[in-house]
Amino acid sequence: MKKGIILIFSFLILAFFGFYIYKNNYFIPESQESIYQRRIKIFEKTIKEFENSRTGRIDLTSTINLRWRIKDFKASENDIEYCENESQNVKYICEINNEDWYGTETKTELPKNELKSLAIFIDGKYIKLDVSQMFNPNFSGELNKSQFQIKKFKHYYLLFGFFSDGAGTYTAHWKIQNEKAERIKISNNDEDFQWQNFK
Repeated sequence: MKKGIILIFSFLILAFFGFYIYKNNYFIPESQESIYQRRIKIFEKTIKEFENSRTGRIDLTSTINLRWRIKDFKASENDIEYCENESQNVKYICEINNEDWYGTETKTELPKNELKSLAIFIDGKYIKLDVSQMFNPNFSGELNKSQFQIKKFKHYYLLFGFFSDGAGTYTAHWKIQNEKAERIKISNNDEDFQWQNFK
């Protein structure tokens, strides 16, 4: 019995010291100066992110709208991979940020801008949509209602969009269900634009 009490007491002391060391090493309270510096960095990052950007709202219906942001493309802020078509002796941009990209036919020139964010307000909540790989979304640099169509089904919505700055047209489709959105297609194939014939 005595031995058991000693073991429990020893374990409690070890646990206390372990917690004390962990707390001192990992939970050091921030000074007012470091909190201030961190807030400045967050603010500067936010300002930089919104530089050379345009934003807007598109009302799809009386209760559904889109919020979008398009930003000028800067090569220095992106990882650009070039490839070469040896048969035509042409150099082109095969990947941006390690992904294939849409927004031009030839891919020989850098994009002018990129769709940085798109969110849909539906059923009383904004839901972010996947806009990766989406460049040169409109000739004017601003999205408009004619580029989108939304269809309601029994348990979900489908949002269709087409994007083009005059060439390199592509389409994206999102499925919205249970307060989540999934981009189910991004394509420049002609058959994927059939939604434009829906009534």
